[in-house]
Amino acid sequence: MLSIRTKLISLLTAVALLPLLGALAIIILSGTRLRHETFGQAIQSVAASDVAQLQVLLVKDIEKVLSVSHEQAVIEALLPAPNRLGLRRLEELDAAWPFIPLTDPRMEAVLKHPVAGELKLVQRVDPRLRELFVTDRYGQLVAATGRTTDFYQADEAWWQGAYHEGKGRVYVPPVAFDESSGVWSVDLCVPISHEGQVIGVVKAVLDVTSWVGAARRSVEDMTASLMLVQRDGRILYREKTAPLEQVAEEWYGPVAEGQRPGWRVTSAGIIQGFAPIELPRKVWEYDLVAPPWSVVLCVPRGEAMEEIYRLSAQVLTIGLGLIGTLFVAGLAFAERSVVGRIRRLERAAQRVARGELSYRIEPGFGRRLRLGHDELDELAAGFNNMVQQVEQSHRALSLANEMKMNFLRVAGHELRTPVAYIMGMANLLKNSRDADKLLASMAAIGDRAKRLSDIIQAMFKLLAEQRGGRQMTYTRIPLGKLLEEVYTACNPFVEKRRQRLMVEVSHNVPDIYGDWAKLADCVENLVLNAIRFTPDGGVVKIRAENELGGYVAVSVQDQGPGIPEADLPHIFDPFFIGQNVLQHSTGTIEYGKQGMGLGLTIVRHFVEMHGGRVRVNTGPHGSTFTISIPVQPPIATEARVGLPPEPPAPNPDASPPAETN
Repeated sequence: MLSIRTKLISLLTAVALLPLLGALAIIILSGTRLRHETFGQAIQSVAASDVAQLQVLLVKDIEKVLSVSHEQAVIEALLPAPNRLGLRRLEELDAAWPFIPLTDPRMEAVLKHPVAGELKLVQRVDPRLRELFVTDRYGQLVAATGRTTDFYQADEAWWQGAYHEGKGRVYVPPVAFDESSGVWSVDLCVPISHEGQVIGVVKAVLDVTSWVGAARRSVEDMTASLMLVQRDGRILYREKTAPLEQVAEEWYGPVAEGQRPGWRVTSAGIIQGFAPIELPRKVWEYDLVAPPWSVVLCVPRGEAMEEIYRLSAQVLTIGLGLIGTLFVAGLAFAERSVVGRIRRLERAAQRVARGELSYRIEPGFGRRLRLGHDELDELAAGFNNMVQQVEQSHRALSLANEMKMNFLRVAGHELRTPVAYIMGMANLLKNSRDADKLLASMAAIGDRAKRLSDIIQAMFKLLAEQRGGRQMTYTRIPLGKLLEEVYTACNPFVEKRRQRLMVEVSHNVPDIYGDWAKLADCVENLVLNAIRFTPDGGVVKIRAENELGGYVAVSVQDQGPGIPEADLPHIFDPFFIGQNVLQHSTGTIEYGKQGMGLGLTIVRHFVEMHGGRVRVNTGPHGSTFTISIPVQPPIATEARVGLPPEPPAPNPDASPPAETN
């Protein structure tokens, strides 16, 4: 009896593996054949295009040389019947010509001839023409751009081909090595005619490398190697190959016949595109005779087929991966059951019961094959939601308990002191009859009572703002006036500590729209904090300036010891008082004393109500608190535009606000 697992594996093999292998074979074979065909057509097209380009360039070069032959100065230099040297003298001069110094009058007559200047001008325009020279009707050298190997040229095949028994024609001999210029060249030989009579011949030596190098050679995104081959298969040009020393591989069939463009794949795995060079039969009024050449572009088949091979490998990889995934998924489906999923839920409940409130069941843990959403998935999602709510409630209770403990510690320290003072002073005054002493004591009791009131107001200020929502009274606020009010309010405490309070407002700071009282409270809280933590005789700086994005920044800098790194994440939390509660002394400005842990919370709350932000930079030499307020109020708030009333001058003897941190 076959097991379900065996049946499942057989089914997956039948419906997935065999069709995939068949489709893979079809894709690879069809893709390879199609790629062969398309790339062959592409390389053939590029070969034909390169041949057309080379034909045009060569015809233009011939026309360039023909234009020299039609120059009036050249014709006039050759019209007078030249002195034809005797055979012996020609042989002697021809043998000595390569060794004659350039300063020799005979050599200077050729190199400095007026026609030589015309030739050099053409050479400067087209440096590919490595050498140009002119002979008379007898083949004797008349003018040249440089030293030649021979003086007498009439015995050369190129001269005879161009002179053509006095009829004249454009003649391009086979590619050969030119000893004078030291390059393998295509020689362009054209007659110089006057009134139907050939009176001389011009020869231009064209560097074959520079001519063939103009071919494009780019097939798709690959660069093909190029061969210039003559009809018998000998290679005239190929990179890193000496001309005429090698024969092109498998030179037979259409590529050797040179009748039309085509492409083929050699036994060595080279895809070749070829096209014959077919020059026109006539150029200007002259017949043109040139040897048959073919251009052959070569690209290795592996390079051309690389993309289809990569695609086939990707298809194979994906197919094997798919098969493996199907097998693994099928086995997992066979092994996994509803009981297993319920056991996962049971284990999760046990972990949560042990206090692991952060534990969650992985979403969709029972739907590895994505067969749909079922009741167990709903149960798992409900379990996760329940645990998340329990965790949030636990976190909120922990935070509330911590805030309560902080409040009790601070309140026990801050409220007990003024109450004890008032009770003690009242007991002392029971039996006193001294009016002056009574008045002084009552004033002291009043101060302690006011401090107690300030403490209570500071503790409930944040609570009142949060309950009242974002109730804002927007007015137009000149920052200079606002900082002047803060300066006036804080200056008595600065003087008491022999400190200096410096205010700097940039000249281009605009007026902002905000709640005057709340912003003044923010800045005053920061300044009083700076006064507390700056040593006696120190400097507290307030600076207002523009910020990018339509904000104005107000920064308060102290010279205190800085904020411990461990406290930085919590300084804006309500009732955060640091490590030592005994350092807290709300309502005083003694060095190092702190508040009840609500000042910075109120600052951040008021700033965020304006749509702004608070940031702090601290170090061993002081801290800088910066509040950024938008110039314009938030869009959702209807701002009441106008200048605020002048704030009343503060009482220098009044104690500072109790709420700082």
